Amino acid sequence: MGLRFQAPRGTRDLLPGELRLWQWAERLAREVLEHYGYAEIRTPLFEDYELFARTSGESSDVVQKEMYRFKDLKGRDLALRPEGTASVCRAYLEHSMSGQGRLQKLWYAGPMMRYGRPQKGRYRQFSQIGAECIGVAAPDADIEMIALFVDIFEAWGFESLTVAVNSVGTPEIRRAYGEALRAWLEPVREMLSADSRQRLEVNPLRVLDSKDPGDVAFLTGKDAGLGPMPRLIDSLDRSAAAHWDAVRAGLDALGIAYEVDPGLVRGLDYYTHTAFEVHDRSLGAQSALGGGGRYDGLIEALGGQPTPGVGFSIGLDRAMLVLAERGTLGDLPRPLVFVVGMEATQRHVHPLVRALRQVYAAEFDLEARGTTAQMRTAGRRGATAVVVLGEEEWKRGEVVVKDMKSGTQETVILEGLPERLDRIMGLTGEVRAE
Repeated sequence: MGLRFQAPRGTRDLLPGELRLWQWAERLAREVLEHYGYAEIRTPLFEDYELFARTSGESSDVVQKEMYRFKDLKGRDLALRPEGTASVCRAYLEHSMSGQGRLQKLWYAGPMMRYGRPQKGRYRQFSQIGAECIGVAAPDADIEMIALFVDIFEAWGFESLTVAVNSVGTPEIRRAYGEALRAWLEPVREMLSADSRQRLEVNPLRVLDSKDPGDVAFLTGKDAGLGPMPRLIDSLDRSAAAHWDAVRAGLDALGIAYEVDPGLVRGLDYYTHTAFEVHDRSLGAQSALGGGGRYDGLIEALGGQPTPGVGFSIGLDRAMLVLAERGTLGDLPRPLVFVVGMEATQRHVHPLVRALRQVYAAEFDLEARGTTAQMRTAGRRGATAVVVLGEEEWKRGEVVVKDMKSGTQETVILEGLPERLDRIMGLTGEVRAE
């Protein structure tokens, strides 16, 4: 008989063994974000549909094909959030956060939902970590955002990362470039995919996002006859070029490797200047791990005053899959104390475990089975140290402590137990105090 219920297609359960890796990665990311001065913000899982339609664009794939849109019992038009930036900017406006300081540095983490074809590392419910720097138009904000982006990945152990960067200029520059791109593609218009033909009419820059093999052949110059594709960065005016030059100079000064990718665009009018992605080239064709860019027109598009902003998002599902495949999970220590009781001392086990849990992860056998069974359980749980409450030792105010790694054991007085456990666990007094 088959299972009656299973997780919906495109979703999954994260089991305890997997979550150890996720929790480790989230903790490290939080530390990096806090070192950069970013504060966490949490927003609802669903919002007004119009918020995402306005920020992602009515013609975008997200809105047209991937949005989980629904009406509630009062008929309100809502959608499950497909990304985090729109919600953060909505909260920024709703709570008048500009009044709390001109600069707001915020980060978020949590599930997003998009309807798409599930594949390895990509799900309909997926998780992101993202950051937004709102209120500063200077290129140093772009540089800091890219450095923060890279530092999170490096904290997770990624090496030899490459940042792909481009400038998308200003709305005026993009409109002029869009006309040049449309003219360049005109000779092959009928050979483009149906999606790209539609995008060519509505927003030509979106053609550059096409994954259709035929479209890609034209865009990468592999299909002769069109000549070099016009590049947006060649159309920048003096001000946009100065911003672009400053960003690249800042990345050079930080020693962050980058590649200029003329095809990397953000197709909406409120995106400006810097666009970027982070790649681990060792992953092959699916090397992108996240992306971001500057969106100086976004908050104004939501009804606020003109306010600059720049941000990024990281797809955690993809990043955690790579880390798991590389064996990062095996490097995650989880120090554990396991307390074993005898028949005469069993009633003292739970109180001792509760006291130990003020400092350590500690467990005991809830069924109070025999000593041999308890020791086997300690081994299966991967205990770092075992504390045995022997009858005679307990009467003397002592316990037996076994180092499970070395196999050595010794009898210590109860007052000396924390010091002995610290040595086995490799903890310092500062760590214990936390």
